Amino acid sequence: MNRSDGRLPADRRVRRHVLALAVGSVLLCAIGATTDSMWLLGIGTWLLIAAVLLELVYRP
Repeated sequence: MNRSDGRLPADRRVRRHVLALAVGSVLLCAIGATTDSMWLLGIGTWLLIAAVLLELVYRP
């Protein structure tokens, strides 16, 4: 039996979106911190907030 038994394709899609938002957030925050760019840090922070909210709202 594998982990994805009982999950719908929509659940996997949401998981992929949350993962993509989190990875994008980490990359933008890292680049923003190294280049001292507040815009990139802010966008990275909002991406992380969106990923957390999406995970909290869409709980399979």
